[in-house]
Amino acid sequence: MTTLKAAIPDDLHEAVLAQAEREQISLDDLISRALRAAVALPLLGLGVEDRAARGKWEDFDRIMARVPDAPAVPGDDR
Repeated sequence: MTTLKAAIPDDLHEAVLAQAEREQISLDDLISRALRAAVALPLLGLGVEDRAARGKWEDFDRIMARVPDAPAVPGDDR
């Protein structure tokens, strides 16, 4: 096992701690999972562009039709 030290913004640190608590896993496990996913997806040809190319507009429209027609929650309205 290798130790990795990184400087991250305070708000990101707080968000990561909160996520680990919600998932009831250690901070090390959460960060390992995130790094593994970030490294594995491009290696598997599953980058954003690749995934978008496989998408279907019909699926997008079907999913978006389930979104309620309501004003954005304050803070999400940008």
